[in-house]
Amino acid sequence: MLGMKSLKLFSFAALIAITINMFAAIPAETIIADFEGGKITMGQLEERVKQLPPMYQPKYSTPEGKENLLDMMCTEELFYLEALAHDVRNDDRYDTMIDNQIKSVYFGEYKKELGNNLITYTDEEKKIYYNEHMDIFVGRTFEESEAEIEKRLRPEKEKDLIDSLKVDLYKKYDIQINEENIMAFNLTSIDSNEVNKDKMLIESNNPEIALSVGQFMDMFEDLPPQNKAALRDNASLQKYLENRVELDVFYLEALENGFDKNEYVQTTIEQIHRNMMLRTVYNKLVVDPIDLSDEAVKKYYDTNILQFSTKPYRKIQTFGFESEDVAKKMRKQVKKLLKKNKEEELKTLIAENSVYSAKDGILDHIYNNGIIPGIGKDEVYSEMVWKTKPNKLSKIFKNSKDIYVFFNIIEDVQAVSSPFDEVKAKVKNQMLKDISKESFDRISAELETKYNLKKYPENMVEILTAEEYFTKAENAQKRRRFTDAIFYYDKVIEHHKNNSDDYKATFMKGFLYAEELKDKENALISFKEVLSDFPEGELHESAQFMIDELEGRSNLIDQFETEKIEENKE
Repeated sequence: MLGMKSLKLFSFAALIAITINMFAAIPAETIIADFEGGKITMGQLEERVKQLPPMYQPKYSTPEGKENLLDMMCTEELFYLEALAHDVRNDDRYDTMIDNQIKSVYFGEYKKELGNNLITYTDEEKKIYYNEHMDIFVGRTFEESEAEIEKRLRPEKEKDLIDSLKVDLYKKYDIQINEENIMAFNLTSIDSNEVNKDKMLIESNNPEIALSVGQFMDMFEDLPPQNKAALRDNASLQKYLENRVELDVFYLEALENGFDKNEYVQTTIEQIHRNMMLRTVYNKLVVDPIDLSDEAVKKYYDTNILQFSTKPYRKIQTFGFESEDVAKKMRKQVKKLLKKNKEEELKTLIAENSVYSAKDGILDHIYNNGIIPGIGKDEVYSEMVWKTKPNKLSKIFKNSKDIYVFFNIIEDVQAVSSPFDEVKAKVKNQMLKDISKESFDRISAELETKYNLKKYPENMVEILTAEEYFTKAENAQKRRRFTDAIFYYDKVIEHHKNNSDDYKATFMKGFLYAEELKDKENALISFKEVLSDFPEGELHESAQFMIDELEGRSNLIDQFETEKIEENKE
């Protein structure tokens, strides 16, 4: 703390609490970004926030969060325009990559309607379930539990319904799954199946369902990565094809029953197409041009060898004492004992004198990251560990716990790189990630220029009254969210330049930096701005006092004596 006067200053902060007034929300039609071919409105951004998982909504509801979300939405729109320009929906692989997703939407909605129309529950079966699961419905009557019972019975009934309908549909489409040909398919060498390309894996009277070996070979390369990974063996291939046929027959039935007119299906498929177009153009512009040859990967490995190496660490024996004089005396003794290899006597010295006597003062696995095991963050200690030569006794210094410390380095474990062949896949993934990030940022900037993107983040800002900002800052302080409070004080300074509100806000920034965040540098900047940027006011004396305190020039004893003399005179 900075003294009694700073405590008085805190009471000043409490005087700034004001009742929040109501203010109008920003109109939904407000344009917050535009570009050649489109625009983004505040309503669209707010709708996107609502679509986020609940756990992320608070993050993107703040001013900074909304700006970040706007950046992402702008980038998405520009890549979508580029996808249209590249006509990615006509790419050879596009339909194969999206096929299962679209059919799954039809199947899901069709299955839901079938269940709603065809699944029924008798009182008898519901009562049987209730009586057999009394532990679930403790304290509830049958009538009170009826809705939950139906919910619990539905999955099994739905499965029975689909299985029954599937039998009928397999007959309708004359489905034959040729297990022999499936088991003969070579998954490890796709090209070797060329000799059997005319053999049928799936037979049907509908050509959209029928699938030959040759057709599956063409399809295989375009399958999504997760589907390829799932095809571990021929048994998994058969399961995959069985699921595909089931999806196909229900998809065709859904089409026959008019589900292509279903509003949910249309909206969902539109979003699926948009997502796939974005993914396709991203791969085309960002990923595909990256050279992932063995030579390129090896070069990346050599350049970034530390990423693929073990972390170096050190093991020390530490000695800690309350006073510097004792530390100096003990260091001389330790130095002699080390020279004579008197390990047991060293342990005794530690046990009888050192603050850090546990485990004979041994601290292991100290990495070069500013952290000391058992102490936590301590940049000075960490730096000393890494600049002291192995098998040497360090100088005496004060650690973050105000203990006088010195140590001996017992072990110095160097970084060891992993052999390239062992980490080749990891290197390739990291290389792809790093270069993709660089390419994505570069291409995003190019598209912003190409489509003349303009953002208007100021249109997203609800400019409040000074009183409202002060109240928000005060509430943030009560929750100990001091950086949030400073954010609101900055808004007062930005939007209410009247030598009164901005004057108070500048002082309060300095106060929070000094008292709560212990950020001397920023505290001094704010307090000096109070003196230099505003006319003489009631806070000038307090600001000067805080500056003197922070710079070590204040003499509180003299000040209190002076105040006492003045009081006696009165």
